[in-house]
Amino acid sequence: MANHSDSDGNWDELKDAIVGLGERSIRKSYYPELQAKVRDLDEQRVFFRSTLNSLPDGVVVMDADGRIKQANPALCRMFGRTAEELIGQVPAVLYEGDGELFRHEDFPTMWSRRFLRRDGSSFLGQTMESEIHDDQGKLLGTLELIRDLSEPLSVIRQQRQLEEQLRQSQKMAAIGTLAGGIAHDFNNLLAAILGYAELALLKLPPGIALQREIRQILKASGKASELVNQILAFSRKETTKRILLQPGVLLKEVIKLLRGTIPTSTTIRERIVSTDQVILANPTQLHQVVMNLCTNAFHAVEDAGGEIVISLEPVNKTLLDTAVEREWIRLSVSDNGCGIDAANIERIFEPYFTTKPSGKGTGMGLAVVHGIVEGHDGRIEVESARGEGTCVRVYFPVVSGIEAPQIRSESPSLVGGSESILVVDDEQMVADYLKGFLEQLGYRITVCNDGNSALATFERNPLAYDVVITDQTMPGQTGFEMARAMLALRPNLPIILCSGYSSALSPERVAKVGIREFMMKPVSLHDLAPVLRSVLDTP
Repeated sequence: MANHSDSDGNWDELKDAIVGLGERSIRKSYYPELQAKVRDLDEQRVFFRSTLNSLPDGVVVMDADGRIKQANPALCRMFGRTAEELIGQVPAVLYEGDGELFRHEDFPTMWSRRFLRRDGSSFLGQTMESEIHDDQGKLLGTLELIRDLSEPLSVIRQQRQLEEQLRQSQKMAAIGTLAGGIAHDFNNLLAAILGYAELALLKLPPGIALQREIRQILKASGKASELVNQILAFSRKETTKRILLQPGVLLKEVIKLLRGTIPTSTTIRERIVSTDQVILANPTQLHQVVMNLCTNAFHAVEDAGGEIVISLEPVNKTLLDTAVEREWIRLSVSDNGCGIDAANIERIFEPYFTTKPSGKGTGMGLAVVHGIVEGHDGRIEVESARGEGTCVRVYFPVVSGIEAPQIRSESPSLVGGSESILVVDDEQMVADYLKGFLEQLGYRITVCNDGNSALATFERNPLAYDVVITDQTMPGQTGFEMARAMLALRPNLPIILCSGYSSALSPERVAKVGIREFMMKPVSLHDLAPVLRSVLDTP
């Protein structure tokens, strides 16, 4: 027994020695290799973690049970959350609503979701999902990559807005070209109507009742001419020349135009206080302000057929941005239409901002109004509420101590002469009435119907004519080109250039080449006669 016991003890000692030797042998032989493997694993873990943390897109990893196991810093920043509060949550905490996948109209080639930030705001995000499997094919979890599309979506919308602005600009350019072509022909017709009516009035003996009817023709022709000029104001660079005027007179004319263009289902009321106070303004621009405000008011009441009230009155008022009380002429346009949301009132004067449906406006109307009013040292106030209508008040400063110029009364007598005049116009009606009128005043008239024949006639005897009256737009060559050729032969030749419309000409450019006068058609004979006499009498 003792021997057995001794042998057992020796065996245990031997076993321990062998085991110890094995352990020491293992530690000695394999420890450096194991240590290297551990370092390698640590480096790989740091590399993959750094890679995950460096991704600009959000990455969220779910385990096999569908709960969040890991979230990278980009995702935490994207959602305003920490990784600690996300771990263990279901991914639905990141989704808006049910988190349904869809293809957004601006990103049709990718899957998108609506995501929800911690602060309650939502955003559109691109999403890509992938399952994670081990070497044996066992599902370990799911990875979802999320890319915030807010900035790309903003860029796309800005680009679309710029494209829409370009289209609108191209539309306006096309409208301007069309308006110019129509204006030329229309003004020629008006010139003939106006000219023959003036001729008829001159030939009638005083006191004939027919004179009243002819004067009405002249009045209507003048209004038609003003209408054409208002249309052309949208298609050419309008001069900002201002004159002293009483806005009430112009406002009444605009209201007449509005009554003919706005359906009778919309009531237009006017409240114009009579006053002799004047403002310094550009008539065309002032007309544009009223038309734009009234057009907006009509769109607000169009569906229900409401009411537009246009008022004009002098006021003494201290506006918010002015330090002292002063005199203003206040133009107000109000309606009982749909009104404007409080959030949009601050933006209504921004170019291309509009709440109207497609086809109802370009978003430039109020921006143009604001620019014109600011250019006239005026002010604008807007009062509106959703469902309660809108009132826009425009203030123009009163000019004190100066009276508005009186409209020229028609002169009963016209001064003529005996000089020789070359009349050039491709419209035979216009050429005929000019010939008849000028011959009645005593002048000797030669008529040509195009620039080439007129230039050939002039070249045969450059000294035969005392003055040339020419149209601008003609076949062959324009009146401007013809005039330059004539002035090259005879630099001191008096030339009067008339145009129904030409965006390429201005009084400054015309005067620069030596043309004495530039007149817009239709030309009243009572205006032409003194101008003609002036260029003939001026050395």
